[in-house]
Amino acid sequence: MSLASAIQNKASDLGRSSAFRIAVAAVFSLVIAVGSILVYREAARLDRIADALPQLLRNADFKAKDAVATQLVEKGTIDVDGVPVGSEALRSAMERMFEGTGKIERVAEAASILLGTARPQWMPASIAQEPIVALAAGGFALCVVGFACYSGLAVPLVVVTAVCALLWTPLAFGGRLSLGTSLAAIPFFMFVFTLVVRLLLVVLGRASPMFAVAAGVVREAIRLRIAIAFAAIAIFVIPLLPQWIDPTSPLRYQVQTYLARSLDTMYLVCAFLTVFLGCATVAFEIRDRQAWTTLTKPVSRLSWLAGKWLGLVALNAAILLTCTVAMYAFLVQIRSRPAEDLLDALAVEDEVLVARVGGLPAYTMLPPNELQSAVEEAIKADPNAQADIREGTRTEIEVKKTLARAIAEEYLKQQRSVGPNQERVYKFSGLGYARESKSNLSLRYKFYAGESDPNEAYPVVFVFGTGDAQTWIDRNFVPAQSNVVTVPASCVASDGSLELRIVNAAFNPRAKEGEPQFLPGRGTIAFDPDGIELLYRVGGFTDNLVRGQIVNLTKLSFLGMLSVVCASILSFPVAILVVFTVFSAGSIGPFLATSVSEYRIRTDSSALKAFEWIVRTIAGATEFSVRAFADAQANSPLVEGRLVSWFVVGRTLILIGFAWSGIVLALGFAAFRRKELAIYSGQGG
Repeated sequence: MSLASAIQNKASDLGRSSAFRIAVAAVFSLVIAVGSILVYREAARLDRIADALPQLLRNADFKAKDAVATQLVEKGTIDVDGVPVGSEALRSAMERMFEGTGKIERVAEAASILLGTARPQWMPASIAQEPIVALAAGGFALCVVGFACYSGLAVPLVVVTAVCALLWTPLAFGGRLSLGTSLAAIPFFMFVFTLVVRLLLVVLGRASPMFAVAAGVVREAIRLRIAIAFAAIAIFVIPLLPQWIDPTSPLRYQVQTYLARSLDTMYLVCAFLTVFLGCATVAFEIRDRQAWTTLTKPVSRLSWLAGKWLGLVALNAAILLTCTVAMYAFLVQIRSRPAEDLLDALAVEDEVLVARVGGLPAYTMLPPNELQSAVEEAIKADPNAQADIREGTRTEIEVKKTLARAIAEEYLKQQRSVGPNQERVYKFSGLGYARESKSNLSLRYKFYAGESDPNEAYPVVFVFGTGDAQTWIDRNFVPAQSNVVTVPASCVASDGSLELRIVNAAFNPRAKEGEPQFLPGRGTIAFDPDGIELLYRVGGFTDNLVRGQIVNLTKLSFLGMLSVVCASILSFPVAILVVFTVFSAGSIGPFLATSVSEYRIRTDSSALKAFEWIVRTIAGATEFSVRAFADAQANSPLVEGRLVSWFVVGRTLILIGFAWSGIVLALGFAAFRRKELAIYSGQGG
């Protein structure tokens, strides 16, 4: 017997020992419990400081030379419950916080700066803000340890812990804490994935043909290392992504980049696993005659197909769950990085890690009587249109429809254009929730000006609200690029409306007496129908992430059903080709829709016009058939901080999860039940 075999046998014997498993569970539970309590106590202390700081700073009066203000200016610290918070390096910063009145107006910013010195470097900001997270993480870790020891993975738990410690310790003490954490997380989350798979096998252990087939798919994927290989890709990439993101860029861009890459990585990994494994597990079992043995038992063909699909869904759920936890853990690390300024930090909290809904302004439509008059005038002024009507090239109705559409579009376009030194007012409604929640709103705008040169910048002034609640801000924008500006919730009127005035002018801070305070802009500002959008918060990121991953899992479940059904009636290569074609068409659905709408052949040739009609018909039918799959987006809204609503989740479940998958299963079963497996030759002839 080789040394490796002897060690493996010894480890197996040790793992089956009840005493060893109890000892491991006890030691790990004790360490986790003590660590969680210590972290919770430190986080609770920081939470008390965070609650006390604003009031102390608000009462500080430098003109009155009170003790708090004097200590801030001379020492850069403030006493909270007898403990100084801050450092001597903050003296000049704290002195600048005091306005001419002797008071601190930017209380939140000052409190954030002081609190940053009190929080230990090893503690994530999310735990400092919510101490209960430390206990929740400890409880989760206790569940992991308990299930690991119960399921016979006590030895791997000890080995993985040792490997993580060996990877983390030298790098942490060498000043590379972030890299050490990323490397140590890889074996840890691979172990978590193993635990999740074990848990799935327990759930699938019911006495049911469909569940038995599903459990067989999971075991096959683990035995052949297919699921492990695909899961390893995502689990390897996600913890290392923070190392590849530039820490000097604005924090909001770092967070968005990490979210986009992590979500896309896990989704694509699951999609490729679903297609390859789904087609292989069915096609190869039919080819190698393994399906004959299974289907001669009390397992119907419908149960067999449904079981294969359920196994794929279970594996996807395991990978998504593990990778989502890993992504969330390192998202906490990314959030702990320093922001460029307070606005950058607020952008992360108010624009990225949130669930927001957006609204467009209400544009005025051209009244029907005025539209009709404009069309009549246009026909009188257009000799070509009159000639077409006389010669019968186009009917009068067709000409009027074309002109009416062009005039209405031009009327709306004029409303989205602001000339130099001019202004336009736009009104948003339905913002009552934003006013009540008192959370900041965000105005997203994308303007065009001049030649839309990305190297040029143009001035603009935004005026929000009316009356006493009115406020304004000036900005320089780069044409054809999306920009965001924060809008105070106090600007929203009592009826839930907000008035926005866009002024094409530049603020002149050096204007002398008698000189204009605003100078005309450098060119006409124009924007698309969705060029300005007001977004406001309606929920948190965690709930939004859960809903988004449900949408992704539903789409993957349809992909799994399509793979299973195609492989049951087609050969492996053809099934792969068909499924990837559908998946690709569904993924590029929005681009395909744009291409279809813009596709034109400018010619008088009847043959080319017929060709154009054929292309548009085929492409349009393809886009229409996969539109629901393309519309069920989750990753982009999560990255942009937009709401993935329960309506979207329900629509995706009903349309894609039940309707589409059910239709594919019904059609596939109708074809598969007629297939004579007993005379299928396979490779053996």
